[in-house]
Amino acid sequence: MTSPADQIRTLRAQSNAAIAARDADGVTALMSDTVSVAVAGGPVLRGREANRAAFAEQMADPAFRGYVRTPATIEVAADGRHASEQGRWEGRWQTRAGPLVQRGAYEATWELTPLGWRLAAEQYRPGT
Repeated sequence: MTSPADQIRTLRAQSNAAIAARDADGVTALMSDTVSVAVAGGPVLRGREANRAAFAEQMADPAFRGYVRTPATIEVAADGRHASEQGRWEGRWQTRAGPLVQRGAYEATWELTPLGWRLAAEQYRPGT
């Protein structure tokens, strides 16, 4: 049986693949209905639909080249129903002036639901 941390790593890889495929529904399928996402240097998006709309808008931008989130640590709570993920993120755009890369750190909270692990919250911080 796959460990909860490995399951979450697999889901993160699926989310990264959905972003690369410009599939906003695929990205947000892994989110809880009440997810809260604090965008680096931007707003807090509350709810799966608000996040889907934000991804769809960004994915419609031809300059957008995607995000990759790379987990560094995943810790599962003693109750086995909650987990914390920390890692690094990178976003890429192709502008007229050339490639633009933004990156930083992130933290995510996961909850085990009847549908499997779902993102409850994410916080992205800008950095180097």
